[in-house]
Amino acid sequence: MGQNQASLHQTNSNQPFDVVVVGAGAMGSATAYHLAQDGQRVLLLEQFQVGHLRGSSHGGSRIIRYTHEDVDFTRWMPATFALWRRLEQESGQSLMQLTNGLYFGLGNDPFLTSAQQALHTLGFPYRLLTASDVHREFPQFQLDDEWVALEQTETGILAATRCVQTMVAQAIQHGATLQESCKVRAIQAAGEGVVIRYATHGAETEVYAKRVVITAGPWVNQLLDPLLGYGLPLTPTHQQVAYFRVEEPALYAIGRCPIHIFFDGNLGAYGFPIYEKPGYVKVAIELANISIDPDQPAAIDQSALQQLSAEVAKRLVGVDPEPHGAESCRYTETPNRDFIVDYHPEHPQIIFATGFSGRGFKHSIAIGRALADMAQSEPGVYHQEFWLPRFALNVFAP
Repeated sequence: MGQNQASLHQTNSNQPFDVVVVGAGAMGSATAYHLAQDGQRVLLLEQFQVGHLRGSSHGGSRIIRYTHEDVDFTRWMPATFALWRRLEQESGQSLMQLTNGLYFGLGNDPFLTSAQQALHTLGFPYRLLTASDVHREFPQFQLDDEWVALEQTETGILAATRCVQTMVAQAIQHGATLQESCKVRAIQAAGEGVVIRYATHGAETEVYAKRVVITAGPWVNQLLDPLLGYGLPLTPTHQQVAYFRVEEPALYAIGRCPIHIFFDGNLGAYGFPIYEKPGYVKVAIELANISIDPDQPAAIDQSALQQLSAEVAKRLVGVDPEPHGAESCRYTETPNRDFIVDYHPEHPQIIFATGFSGRGFKHSIAIGRALADMAQSEPGVYHQEFWLPRFALNVFAP
């Protein structure tokens, strides 16, 4: 980004803030960006450094797509794409690269059938291809004869870390204050506002704000449990991606190779064209829902890596199935993989968003818009384009 961030880490604890945002991953940085752009006085707190590798918002690429099995999410996508494009224009940064998208599986696969219905309902274009069509038009992919592909062009790549850094930089440009390397110790309602206590390099600081928005990723229950009096059904999980060398780079170049997602029973694999590393593609499978401690270092799962190598050998033509490097991230998953975005039931000046279950990054700039609106609305007001009743706390409360 080329930002001189050393000057951005000073926090005046006597400065009044309208909103404190806890957590500067994708959701928190988007919230701070929108709030600051709206003229709110914003403090953005991050326990590590912006773009750190211990959460779920880092890395060179994430998928963005119109294609969802849910018509509500599909309906959002034109406006979400527009928000990302506006951020690019304002910042001068290149953040989103369209690639086309192919979604593979059996013709009766639940995702493919639901996605077709959602796209059809909203009038968004798509094509259905047979395995023979795919072999002719996209020789990178090897399909079972009975498989089909759904092609939808509004699919692409978000440069994940750069997106987060850009949203933080734009928030600061609009007057927000960033404090990194600080651990929030407590959040407490105080009248109609809220007090946030955090520690930075051993020094304790308290700030008061009208509202707080908690977007703390896999650490969110550490903050929410004392506030709610119970634990939400959130499971932090370990996930990983790996990079594989291609024999013919032109075949996997952007413009010739789409984003690709395979729905093969219980195994969901997805991959990118060459984007982050010249001559290498990034491929991943979603790992089983096994809880991890987000404060512990992430180790590469060798058995999952072997499973991924087998999938690469089976599905991708001209790709060496021996992985050349792997990276990890954390999901925070709800039982139904839906999002939680709501006010505290007794203290609506406390707002939180969590449980994005590996599906949230593409929506972060839109969810950030919803959170910014909620932080500026009367308690309990949800009249917002990017909020759904299924995100309510009471859906998940015991």
